[in-house]
Amino acid sequence: MKNLQPVLIPRQLTLLLILSTGLLNHVMIIPSILHASGRDGWISVIISYPVLILATFLIYYTLKNSPPEGFFHLLRAKWNKAFVWLFGLPVCLFLLASAYITFVDLIIWLRAYFLADVPKLVIVIIMTFTCFLITWSGVKYMAIASGLLLPLVMIFGFFIAFTNTNMKDPSLLFPIFSDGFYPVYKGMIYVLSGLLEIYIIILLQPFSKGKIKMHHLIILGLIFLGLIMGPLTASIMEFGYVEASKMRYPAYEQWRILGIGEFITHLDFFALYQWLSGAVIRIGLFIFLLGFLITSSKNNYRMKLRVIVPLYVVFLSLLLVDIDTFYFYRFLYEFFFPFAVVFLLFQIIVSALIVKAFSLTGSR
Repeated sequence: MKNLQPVLIPRQLTLLLILSTGLLNHVMIIPSILHASGRDGWISVIISYPVLILATFLIYYTLKNSPPEGFFHLLRAKWNKAFVWLFGLPVCLFLLASAYITFVDLIIWLRAYFLADVPKLVIVIIMTFTCFLITWSGVKYMAIASGLLLPLVMIFGFFIAFTNTNMKDPSLLFPIFSDGFYPVYKGMIYVLSGLLEIYIIILLQPFSKGKIKMHHLIILGLIFLGLIMGPLTASIMEFGYVEASKMRYPAYEQWRILGIGEFITHLDFFALYQWLSGAVIRIGLFIFLLGFLITSSKNNYRMKLRVIVPLYVVFLSLLLVDIDTFYFYRFLYEFFFPFAVVFLLFQIIVSALIVKAFSLTGSR
């Protein structure tokens, strides 16, 4: 296998992760947190932070003690190929499932609010082709695109947060623990399903020019935390936790009530920019990482078409299967997000233990 040439500095990796995971933290998991914890959802976010800190230390330990080629390169050098596949298969399935869920959720949102009269097949084909081009461009250009897209995404986010200030009632965040501690602990499941995606940086390590340091991970974790806390507290303060928990897209509903004076309204097309930016980068990146894990045919930062095309054929085949919206969201709430927490915790802990075992073996 040709040695990979690192092409990204850690700051670029951070921007790439913020944009790709931002859609999950800022949009997709908010309804589940509200449904599980209600008004105490923001408390779940705060209580989840110590778990994130512990996970961050373990991830840093794994990164620090892995070779520049990455953790999975270390596994291939030390383990039998069958064991590497056994350990890597759940990661591949997680990447594929995450990309699929992001795509389906995006299509549902587009058809509900913007493209109700456009056939679903047309939207699916156009968006799949767009994501295909993102994956084919390679991780270097994904990071460059993230650096260009993310500033506007952040500006629009701060814009909606400050513009709707007069509609927020902070008293709706209290009292806390009115239903006991159980809802808070239940909400932590969904909060951590977003926060623990910081694990993806282990998969991106082979493309990093410089060492990923602890402060990079701490800052990244704090940003993930803010991406959840912002729209969650805003939804509760603007709509009340009862109404907010009934909404599928409370973050988007904040755009729909936005008004500046009497004549400036309907600025929700800015949300379309945010959603599409996060979705195409997230899907393109996850399919790229999936191809990176399953093949040894790598050329620095790009993947060959003979790898990408079959992946997208499988991906498109899954997308063409019609799924009822109710059961899709029920699947996310009851199965996928809880499974994601267990899976990511397992991967983070076991990866650190494997690296520790290798270091002990090597020191003898």
